[in-house]
Amino acid sequence: MTAAAGIARDLASLVGTVLDGTYRLDQLIGEGGMGAVFRGRHVIMMRDVAIKILHPDFNRDPELVRRFDREAQSAARLDHPNCIHVSAYGTTEDGMRYLVMQLLEGVELADLLTEPTAPKRVVEWSIQILRGLEHAHGQGVIHRDLKPQNVFLTRDKHGAPLLKLVDFGIAKLVGSDAGDPLTRAGMVFGTPQYMSPEQALGLEIDPRADLYAVGILMFQMLTGRLPFNHEDAIALIRMQVSTETPQLPDNVPQELAAIVYRLLAKQREQRFPDARTVRAALERYRSNMSHKGRGDTSDPLLDIGAVAGTDTASRPLPEALRPRQIDFVESVLQTDRWSRRTRFKALIAGCIVLAVASAGLLYWLFSGDGPAAPAGPDAPAATAGEAGPGTDAPKAGTAGDVPSAMSQTTGPSELELATLDDLIKQGKLDEAQTQIDALLERHPGHSQLVWRDARQLAKRATMHEAAVRRYGEVLKKSPDLERDLGFIDEVDVLLRKRPFTDAAIALAVDLGAAGVPILVHYINDAKPWATWAQRRLIRDALPADAAAQVDLALNRRRDLEQYGEAPDPCAAAVPVLQAIQAEPLADYVPALKAALPPTVAAGAPANPACDQAAALLATVRTEYAGRFPEAFAPAKAVKKKPVKKKKKRGK
Repeated sequence: MTAAAGIARDLASLVGTVLDGTYRLDQLIGEGGMGAVFRGRHVIMMRDVAIKILHPDFNRDPELVRRFDREAQSAARLDHPNCIHVSAYGTTEDGMRYLVMQLLEGVELADLLTEPTAPKRVVEWSIQILRGLEHAHGQGVIHRDLKPQNVFLTRDKHGAPLLKLVDFGIAKLVGSDAGDPLTRAGMVFGTPQYMSPEQALGLEIDPRADLYAVGILMFQMLTGRLPFNHEDAIALIRMQVSTETPQLPDNVPQELAAIVYRLLAKQREQRFPDARTVRAALERYRSNMSHKGRGDTSDPLLDIGAVAGTDTASRPLPEALRPRQIDFVESVLQTDRWSRRTRFKALIAGCIVLAVASAGLLYWLFSGDGPAAPAGPDAPAATAGEAGPGTDAPKAGTAGDVPSAMSQTTGPSELELATLDDLIKQGKLDEAQTQIDALLERHPGHSQLVWRDARQLAKRATMHEAAVRRYGEVLKKSPDLERDLGFIDEVDVLLRKRPFTDAAIALAVDLGAAGVPILVHYINDAKPWATWAQRRLIRDALPADAAAQVDLALNRRRDLEQYGEAPDPCAAAVPVLQAIQAEPLADYVPALKAALPPTVAAGAPANPACDQAAALLATVRTEYAGRFPEAFAPAKAVKKKPVKKKKKRGK
């Protein structure tokens, strides 16, 4: 008898068992890689439930136990119509873990995506999915594996269509994941077809990873196909990271397409900020379409009966409710499981040489297969077999970090680089520095080594400026990195730490479009660290479409305070005074009262702009005094109370 047959026999023998005297297992309705789901009965409340169990043989596997526990912990936080409800979780006396859920009747979303779906139906479905995510994210739960198999279509008690998010087995619990191998940065979990770029790279994720998956779902619903797909999981991950989103068909309304494209932005900063914002956008779109009389009026779940059939109790359990096997990418990265999980040996045999560690794998994934060498002074002409510029690197300071591959003809080996990555990850910075210095003597200026030097410097509290300079050197050697998500994410973390210096501004400018959010952050900083020259450099580097993000009131006040630092103070003062005169705000009053009329330097020729600025300053002050009299009222003198002398008492 095979192991699988033995497990099936053991599971079938559990029918009729009552767990903890409360939950009776009535019918086996689904099996998976590590357990099963039964139709069950709460024998006290006389209510049908679904009961997921972890097979006793797997209770000795700590990672499978953690996965099972994670699903219970995640789902227990949720109480929303669009999320599956978990009512109980426990362990029997003989050590069998179980999870009690509501019993759903219906179909998976995957069962209905055999052809393109009408836009109106897509909008209705997506709004419900986003409502579930909005609640989950509000409870600190990031799903991380949103896909059609994990969206269940049923009906509420009134018969109205209802979608539910299920399977929170690899969810990330925000704020409680320290040291948890299921959620640590550098590990890749999920389904590659629906995985955000940052998730595919093993970077730290936030709720916007789920929003990317919503974009994939919407694209698939609208077209009947995935935007990115490949039989090779490694190639598929590369597509998620660097391939542009395909165009939606012409029959998809432009307003709806714009929402999908924004959800699928490669950089999470360019996506919607949260699920609530996306839901609101779709609801506005739906309202506009109803007023225009556009869209179909069919029932989004009209075909459930045809798909599900009438005998829902006896049909196979949907994939969404089955105990899940480890996904391909996850199995590749969990190298310590290879010797124990023999059923995955055939799947991952070809990947063993790549997985020295999580970081080593990511390095290989994005080192390129073809003959392409990076631009830069240390990159000779490409020859056959060389690796091209890499794609991404994890965020600085996270486990499993590794820069993208920018291999040259000669350079350090992959093992040497992986060793450096491991030392930096473990915080053994002095040892890493020693090895980097030795390797740089053999390979002067090598991009990979300079990058790692920058990263170890960035982890030292007193080496901020040196780290910024080293990152600048890496970017100059490989300019294509300004489009590298991992590099950008890593540099972004460093550049948002104080102090903000000329070198930091220059590096943000060199990042091009990717550096715009950092520059906006600098120009809108409430702390007055930036000089006139620094602020002018930032303003000049910002593209026109970023102007709306600049805090005009804050920057006009700074200009009013700093025009004396300008190369021509008189010419700088006039437009500032004109702007605050045109839009009077109380915020300008302190700076206006403290401002001094700009003057011509001694020995310099007369400057009409100085006379204009002095007259304008006086005029604006007079106007503000009339508009904000309390702010310009002279301070009242504070009368000091006479101090009474204490009388000395005689002894």
